[in-house]
This record gives sequence, C-alpha cells and structure tokens, in this order.
Amino acid sequence: MRAAISLLVLLFSMCGVQCGELDVSAELKELRDMVVELRGMLKYTQNEVKVLEAENAAAKTKVAFSVGLGKGFTQAGSDHMNLVFSRVITNVGEAYSSETGFFTAPVSGVYYFRFTVRDDPYSSAMHIMLNKNGERLVWLWDYDTDGRPNYLSSGLTVQLEQGDAVNMMIPAGYRLWDDADGNESTFSGFLLFRL
Repeated sequence: MRAAISLLVLLFSMCGVQCGELDVSAELKELRDMVVELRGMLKYTQNEVKVLEAENAAAKTKVAFSVGLGKGFTQAGSDHMNLVFSRVITNVGEAYSSETGFFTAPVSGVYYFRFTVRDDPYSSAMHIMLNKNGERLVWLWDYDTDGRPNYLSSGLTVQLEQGDAVNMMIPAGYRLWDDADGNESTFSGFLLFRL
C-alpha cells in the first residue's frame, strides 16, 4: 500500500505537479480512510458469507422415513412390545433403524410423525402407543364390534433434540396385523425444520 502511494507521489511529481499544489498528507489520509472502510466492509461480507454457508448447510439436512411392519401377526407377550417396522420404504438420512424400531433425531428440530396400524380381524380391541425417549406421546385404542379389520391412524408434530428417540409400541397382550405385501401398518416421519 505504501509503495502504491509512493508511486502516485512520484507520478504526480514527474507530470510537473508542484508539491506545493498537491496536499500529499491530505491525499494519504483520504486513501487510508478508504482502506479502513474497505477492510470493514470486507470483514462484514466475510461474516455474511459464513452465516449464509451455515444456513445453506442446515437447509441441506434431509430426514424422512416410511416403514411397514410387514410380517403378519405381531403380538406382545406379558410386557409392552417395541414395534420394529422392518420393511423400509424410504429412509433418507438413515435416522430410522429397521433393526431396533427406533427413530433417532440426527439434528435438533421440529419433526412430524404419523402412523396407521391394522388390527387382527379376530381381536376385539387394538391399542397403539407412540413414545419419545420412553415417555408416551400418543395412546390410541379401538374396540372392534363388527368382526372386520379396523385401522388406527394419528400424527403429531414433535420438537426433538439431537439424539432423542421416537418409537411405537403395543401394550402387553395385544397384537397387530400387517399383510406381508400390503403395508397396512406403517410408521413415517420427517424433519420440518431445524432449531
């Protein structure tokens, strides 16, 4: 920078400009002020770029899954039973485990979950639970009076922290049905937005 200013002074003097006519110190001060202003603008712009890059990375986080129970009768014994939906239809972000039946939030945010389950046509009652970190969020039941298959469906929006787990369970002694090919009992969820 000093070399550029020295060069300007030299050029002015070579062009026949008298030093008395040129206020070099005023020119230097003006140039310094301009450099300080430009440095501030550059720093602000660099910070803005970092913020936009972080927002862009956050927007790229994609989480969505849909799974089917896929195995005929599923019956709980003497304890509540965790449901493992083993037929994976979609699992973007790999947050649902088809081995454990748990969805684990990869990022903090607001998620939407929904499920539909079918009862055994020979049962008189069906119960289903949706849990977050072992605490029940939803417990639905249906009593069958006509001997035909019934369905239960529900959905809700849940705020999760990174690492929170969501799963579905049936109470002790109850059972569900899913056709091996039909996906009549399903569980789905997706990230609405990050927090």
